[in-house]
Amino acid sequence: MFHWGAVAWSMYAIVGLSLAYFSFRKGLPLSIRSALYPLIGNRIYGPIGHAVDILAVFGTIFGIATTLGLGVEQISSGLISLNVLAEKSTMVTVLSIVFITLIATLSATSGVAKGINMLSQFNSYICIAIILYFLFATNANYLIASSLTTLGDYVSQSLSMTLWTARSSDEQTWQGGWTIFYWGWWIAWSAFVGMFIARISRGRTIREFVMGVVFIPTLVSLVWFSVIGSAGIHASIYGSDMSIYNTSVNNWDYAGTLFTAFEVLTPGVAATIAKVCALVVVVVFFVTAADSGTLVLGRLLSFGRRPPIQQRILWGSLLGVVTLMILLMGGNEALKALQAASIAGALPFTFVIIAMIFGLIKSLHKDSESFVADEEQVRKIVEREIADLS
Repeated sequence: MFHWGAVAWSMYAIVGLSLAYFSFRKGLPLSIRSALYPLIGNRIYGPIGHAVDILAVFGTIFGIATTLGLGVEQISSGLISLNVLAEKSTMVTVLSIVFITLIATLSATSGVAKGINMLSQFNSYICIAIILYFLFATNANYLIASSLTTLGDYVSQSLSMTLWTARSSDEQTWQGGWTIFYWGWWIAWSAFVGMFIARISRGRTIREFVMGVVFIPTLVSLVWFSVIGSAGIHASIYGSDMSIYNTSVNNWDYAGTLFTAFEVLTPGVAATIAKVCALVVVVVFFVTAADSGTLVLGRLLSFGRRPPIQQRILWGSLLGVVTLMILLMGGNEALKALQAASIAGALPFTFVIIAMIFGLIKSLHKDSESFVADEEQVRKIVEREIADLS
């Protein structure tokens, strides 16, 4: 919850709010560079602006490649659990990437209102069904109690956990593989998620935007991770161990734990149906991530304009190629390769986000001064009118 909660959504909110504010309020292009206008003025249309957008593109490519790579791992685990595959292989990896890339590209060419919207709604219903499955298949009292405890721990300890810094080599290994990787992943995603959110936020107030982008998604994440995570913990304590050791890569198969949980909770036909639903969710989640990224990548280099279909096909294909390269070159250390790619793409863009924060604060402060001046002017006009009437 610490890694997937408010910190992740806040990174998206910073970028999304900046883009929406400078595009809809100031009339600038819906592009990353526009958020730096208060700091560098018209130079956003020059080399500095180009460099900022290019950094956003690289971050987006590596962020989505990491997502697709992890998705392929989980898809392979699901197929093995359903006895469709005997073991993970390079051929399965290649075919999975090609399949996801093809579906994502087709979805992106149909636009947001059709392909992406339909897939997202379809996935939402299946996710609700999975949550209900876990509630009914395991100890509901344990899940509710664990969820409330998680919320309390998260609220009371999130600040100290955020500032905690590794000191020993073991702590550094853990923090690098978890916190730094996840935060780097969110930063790499923030450019395209932020732009996607900004596009659908016209007419919202800043308060509404923050509620809809930070607080509500954090609560949804809390429910998802608390229910499914607590069900897994309950099954491990009172049922059986769900750890899977993958001999082909000499490591633990964390991607297959979800599918093993179904077998522990409800063996038989119910487990098979749940596995199929979970596999569909995984595939659609990664397809929607890829098709959203394909659309946004075109906009990042088109000053926020709608990219042509040929350009969407090009970006969709590029995402698949980059993902394949990282996975194949990483070999048995593919997960570490994906983590390194995500962090590498996020590091330069981190400085862009910091600049966006200062630019947004500066512009909001200037707007507040003009509001105060307008209020003072209106007050004087009212006073004169009252004086004339009297």
